[in-house]
Amino acid sequence: MAVVGGAIIGLVRKAATDVTTPPVTPSRYTPEPTSSPTEEPTEEPTEEPSESPSEEPTTTEPTTTETSSTPNKPADTTVVAKNALYKVGQMATVNCKEPKARPTNARGAAEYWAAIKPCLDKSWAPLVAKAGYKFTAPRMTYWSGTSMSTPCGDGPVAVPFYCPGNHMMYMKVDVFVKAYTQYPGDPIGQAYARMWYSRSIAHEYGHSVQFMTGILQSASNLRYEQADYEGRTRMTRRMELQANCFAGVFLAANKRSYPINGNLLYVWKKYVVTAGDKPEEGDHGSVASQGRFMGKSFNTANPASCNTFAASPANVS
Repeated sequence: MAVVGGAIIGLVRKAATDVTTPPVTPSRYTPEPTSSPTEEPTEEPTEEPSESPSEEPTTTEPTTTETSSTPNKPADTTVVAKNALYKVGQMATVNCKEPKARPTNARGAAEYWAAIKPCLDKSWAPLVAKAGYKFTAPRMTYWSGTSMSTPCGDGPVAVPFYCPGNHMMYMKVDVFVKAYTQYPGDPIGQAYARMWYSRSIAHEYGHSVQFMTGILQSASNLRYEQADYEGRTRMTRRMELQANCFAGVFLAANKRSYPINGNLLYVWKKYVVTAGDKPEEGDHGSVASQGRFMGKSFNTANPASCNTFAASPANVS
């Protein structure tokens, strides 16, 4: 399983080993901006042990047989819809500031993301632990080009993605550079690129949080069990809408220190939160659904706002 720029590249399937890594299926979600964000965008951005019987049956001492069983694993539906992560409360600020680096080239893009990553680690570690799960910070690497080989599969990938096979975020620097440099001298356009890709790394990190809490594995099992394409696509939307919502949690917790105001707040509200699926895709959520979850989490800074798996189908359209 891998998760691309907001999308799942492969899927964890229920099998003998619980987690497998099928071939890559790239997502088309995170688009490269092609028009100035000062224009109204359309729907794109983007064992049971036992004892042997006693061999001395004449003994006068009683024999005691101790049995134990592995506790039943919670059902996948319970893991995704009643996860303890939804009860941990608000994320505390870590006073993260927007990086000073600018993505005018690959190095600048990498430095931008590298500065945000420690903030994400510090922000999510206490919440994952409070929910009763082991926190292991995901690793991050940078790449450019059209294809990437990972433990989650090989194939063409157009955007950043997360691979649980090695707990790694693959951040695609060339798309960030292109998004930023196509708006020379345009503060709104450049703010759009910065805000979009701040959300992008927070989204991929959100998938790693799903993985650490078991949500990603269980959701992928449930997706695999769906009887039809619409059911599978709806489950994918629930996963992706939640990752975007988790991004909103992080940005909300740190919006004063970042700070997300002025042009950044303008483009967040007008373009980032309102970016929905193209009609032919349908795997990341409509404008209304994006606003419902990511918009809400940006106000609450609370993972409880992100329970997309308990939402009605109409709310994850």
